[in-house]
Amino acid sequence: MSPLPLELTALAKIAAHWLSTGLPLTLLSPLLALLFNLPGPATMTLFVSLLIGTPAVSAVGAIGASLTLSLKRGGLLLPLIILPLLAPAVIFGAGAVSLALDGPIGIEGARDALGLLAAFAFAAVLLSPFAAAASVRLNLSN
Repeated sequence: MSPLPLELTALAKIAAHWLSTGLPLTLLSPLLALLFNLPGPATMTLFVSLLIGTPAVSAVGAIGASLTLSLKRGGLLLPLIILPLLAPAVIFGAGAVSLALDGPIGIEGARDALGLLAAFAFAAVLLSPFAAAASVRLNLSN
């Protein structure tokens, strides 16, 4: 019923979710890293990996939420759909921080892991509004 395309609405909802959950978590991560005694390079890598990875989490979550939109107990099925899709983001993000902990030699590996995380996040953010919109259209047609 909105004059905006459904894809743009989905992108706006993804951005709003990231701004309300992902960005505060990212901004608090250096303070939380102090609790774990992370060294400076690892703290910076943690901050960058969260800055890159949290939009992907919001985007994949939007796809899962739109798939379970018309189900009565969609909240039970949602983690089963989303968690396997988020595995690359978790693996690359945690791997980057782990490699940054290895010292100067691990910084190059951390950059590679962050590059893979950025590629995953870019693909997720780029494609998820279209997938979410298609899923919502499918749920509305039934």
